[in-house]
Amino acid sequence: MKKLRNKLKIKSLKWQLLFRFLVILILLLGIMGLFQYISMKNYLYKTKVQVLHERFHNLDFKKMSKENMEDITESDTKEILKNLWDKNMSVALINKNGELLGQRSNIDTPRDDDDGDDDSKEPDELKRKEVPVPVLSREKYIEICNEQGNLEHTYEVVRDENNNYQMVAWIKVGDLDSPSGLIQLSTPIDDITSILDRQEYVHISLSIMILIVGTILGITIFNRTLKPLYKITDTVEGISVTDLHTRLTEESGQLEINRLSKSFNIMLERIEASFEKEQLIKEKMRRFVSDASHELRTPLTSIHGFVEVLLRGAAKNQEKLDLALNSILMESERLAKLVNDLLMLTKLDQKPIVEINKENLDDVINEIVPQLQILSRNRTLNLNLKNNIYVYINKNQIKQVIFNITQNAVIHTDRNKGIITISTDIENYQNKTFAVLKISDNGAGIPKEHLDKIYDRFFRSDFHRAREQGGYGLGLSIVKSIIDSNRGKIRVESELGVGTTFSIYLKLENKADEFDIF
Repeated sequence: MKKLRNKLKIKSLKWQLLFRFLVILILLLGIMGLFQYISMKNYLYKTKVQVLHERFHNLDFKKMSKENMEDITESDTKEILKNLWDKNMSVALINKNGELLGQRSNIDTPRDDDDGDDDSKEPDELKRKEVPVPVLSREKYIEICNEQGNLEHTYEVVRDENNNYQMVAWIKVGDLDSPSGLIQLSTPIDDITSILDRQEYVHISLSIMILIVGTILGITIFNRTLKPLYKITDTVEGISVTDLHTRLTEESGQLEINRLSKSFNIMLERIEASFEKEQLIKEKMRRFVSDASHELRTPLTSIHGFVEVLLRGAAKNQEKLDLALNSILMESERLAKLVNDLLMLTKLDQKPIVEINKENLDDVINEIVPQLQILSRNRTLNLNLKNNIYVYINKNQIKQVIFNITQNAVIHTDRNKGIITISTDIENYQNKTFAVLKISDNGAGIPKEHLDKIYDRFFRSDFHRAREQGGYGLGLSIVKSIIDSNRGKIRVESELGVGTTFSIYLKLENKADEFDIF
């Protein structure tokens, strides 16, 4: 359990941000400490070099203008060592061949005729630590002699015989371009090392304190910064099927969190719409199964009843036999029509590839006018067709559409006073030009609250269900599916007691490349 908790903590965004923040902070402190150390070291080294060269300025070079260092007298050498001697330095003389001519460490007290003996020196001076003379190789000395300039900025840090670091500086004797030798001064750099060590210790101590304070502040800041994210997580985790209407706040003061909240809200909106759609589909399916079962049961029950009557002896009576057979035939035809309509809807649901051709809309309507007149019976059928309107359609399917809507008009208009009008024209609809086919009647009309449901399968208003001539409620569903497959649009306008008008918008011949507008 503890391992799992630690693993989750490592994967936590807060701890990853804190870890990366501390890594960056450590890198910055390290770079700053390194830069400060190098800067301080260079500054202290240059200061130490300046001190050494200040000692060189005490020397009278006129006495050393001879051609060779070997020609310098013992008194000159003594004078040089006396002028350069210091209790913290050691001195050496080197000729141009890189040979050591003389040297003196800091504990070697310089003597001359006027100086006293060693007894005059104070005990502290006698007890001071010896600074031995660091000696380089001959090749190194010759190389230094051959360097350009007066060696004012030339120095090296070398180990002496006591394995301690000393800073060594030189000055040329004689001509700068062809010197006769070198004078070398050296001094320990223990004080510089001590300062640098102390500075490093202080920097490390301060860095540790900064890291501790940074960790505390980082945890506090990240907790506060990620608080809106935690709120989003808690809200989303608490959303169930009944809470899909819940939305996240999009004003947290953080642009990224606002965008995340907006994305979640869009996702929740889509899920809610999909869930409602699924529920609607389930409800429609339940209703479809219920209505289909009812519609199938009615003719089957009627057929079954007449068959029983025939089996009980009605077949011997010619009048009853004819009545039963005619009823069975009529019910079987209704049942066959219902099954055929369901099969057609199933095929249309699968969105088959529809063969679309250029057709003259007038010719399509005129081809089925005889059937429409028979269907209308005593009702008036008016045709108001505009000539030569060419559209891209599937002719047989559009015939089915006209027949179904006309049949629906026949059912809901008066047998003797009914008027059915079929017209064609060209209209602008949704800023586009279309061929329009209108089928209107003066029937009972459709209530406004039912206009959005008339294309649902098996839907019939209570008024229509009560009619003896009422259909199964599949005709307009077939019409809607066919119009969609022909990439058209259908619109209905109706008023109770006045009548209903169906408007079907189809693509004109020169608009065939715009089928995707709907």
